[in-house]
Amino acid sequence: LKDYDTNIQYHPGKANVVADALSRKSSMIAGIKVEEEIIRDLERLGIELYIKEAQKQDSKIWTIVENLDKQVEFAYNNSWHSSIKCAPF
Repeated sequence: LKDYDTNIQYHPGKANVVADALSRKSSMIAGIKVEEEIIRDLERLGIELYIKEAQKQDSKIWTIVENLDKQVEFAYNNSWHSSIKCAPF
């Protein structure tokens, strides 16, 4: 720059309206995108919570769960774990 005849002048943001608007525009758009993602996540969370609460009150689901509990047998240190010489955890 020293080889050229230049004059650098500072313009505060209020005086340089176009540059100020452009610099603020990108940050505002980024904020809007983040807000949209948060809103979308909250909507999904609301649906998931609604489904979980509805499942707690559904008698058909509890009948299935109770029948499955009767069929499940927990076996720690069974022959498979012994054969590979490994703890079950």
